[in-house]
This record gives sequence, C-alpha cells and structure tokens, in this order.
Amino acid sequence: QAQESVGFSRKVVSCAVCRPRRRTGSFLCWDFSHSGFLAAKAKPNMANMVADEVEVTVRKMSGNVVGVVKVSPGMITWTLKEAIERLGGPAPSEQELVAGHEILADNEPAYNAVVEDGSGMIFVITVQGCPSCEGPCSCSLCNCEPQFGLIDYYGVCKGCTKAGGHSSKCPFCRQCFSSLCGLDTHIRFLHEVEYHGNEWNTKRLNAHIRKREAGNGVFPVMPEEGTFLEARCGGLLPADESTIEVAVATVS
Repeated sequence: QAQESVGFSRKVVSCAVCRPRRRTGSFLCWDFSHSGFLAAKAKPNMANMVADEVEVTVRKMSGNVVGVVKVSPGMITWTLKEAIERLGGPAPSEQELVAGHEILADNEPAYNAVVEDGSGMIFVITVQGCPSCEGPCSCSLCNCEPQFGLIDYYGVCKGCTKAGGHSSKCPFCRQCFSSLCGLDTHIRFLHEVEYHGNEWNTKRLNAHIRKREAGNGVFPVMPEEGTFLEARCGGLLPADESTIEVAVATVS
C-alpha cells in the first residue's frame, strides 16, 4: 500500500537471488541491490504520476556519455533523436534508441518508454541511415508505406525486392544513383576532398570492400528498366526524349 501511494506498482515475480538462499521455492524480493537479478521491480505507475519533463542521460553502447536531454510528454522519438544530434550525436536517420530492453520507434512517444524504464538513461546505437531522405525511405516501384530501412545498401526494396525505386542523391553534385553503395563509390573517386575530409561516412563502403575481399560480398543490382534515364536523356524528362531524337537526326 505504501508503494502504491507514491505511484509505484509491484510486479510479482520470483527473485533468482533470494530463492536459492531461502530454499523454499519462489520468494518475492524488494531488494534493489540485486541489480541484474531482480525479478520483482518497482515500476512507475503512469496513472498516478504527474506528467512532467524528465532528464535522461544519453550514452553510447561503449558507455561514453553523449549528453543529457529533457524528454517532455508527447515528444516522439524522432524529435528526441534531433535533440541528441544537437548534443553531438549522429544524424537522426543513423540513430537507434534503446530504453531498457525496448527499441524506440521513430513515430511513437518516447516519454512513456523512458519513464517506465526508470533508469534515467537511454542508449544510442549508430546504424546505417539514408543520407538522402534523412527520414523514412519510399519506393516508387511498389508504392509501399515509407519506413526506415526499407532500401538496403545495394538499392533493393524490402517490399518488392527490386532496385530503381529509390534515389541516392550526391550532395556535392547533381548526380544520383539507385543504391547508396553506388553513391559512396561515386563520392570516393569523384569527390576525394570531401570523402577524405570527414565530410562523408566512409565506414559503409569500407565494410563493403572488406566483405568483397573476404569472398562474401554483395554487389548492387541493376535498376529496373525505365528508371535512372538521366544519363541517356541528358537531364531531360522522359517526356522530352523526342527532342533528343530530333536533334540527333538533324546533326546526322
């Protein structure tokens, strides 16, 4: 009753530490010094708590502290990722946040998960994100619902297993590619100053090269017919291809 009056509820599970000591079957434990072995844990009762901002320490998986952020009621995970980026963390599209044992979805409220965990910290994992979309990716071939991680590094959509429905745009020129692998290769050889000047993520391509050298590498697939026609059209829209044919005929 005392625990309920301050806004806590009890999860009735046996304690793996106390049970061997007592030798009397399951034993309910309130000893919070049994960190990592607790089976009875006080969890915040959301119905009895006043919604307010909470300060959360952001750590990398190595344990290094990124900083402290304030999480307010209604804040979605994507907004929290943007706050972590301002602290010096990776781009939001390359973050995966973990609170307790839960991976936070980008469009869901982060406040409840952070408060229910009760540890006062979240962990940020750096993942391979899409530098072109900086958000959920979409596929124009199958028109599936936009989502993070929809297009793999080699340009293949998880929904239709085809390439060519997503464009990876070069931030240093006007070219675009059907895969992030193709874009990384382009920047490596045509924008060497930016590539080697810490203006681009080089880890993705280096990991691909190591896999290829080990004999288990995957190669980008050809985009579907009718996509990525810029090189053939000279930058014109597909509807204006007749202009090219007329010009060629005139020169001939």
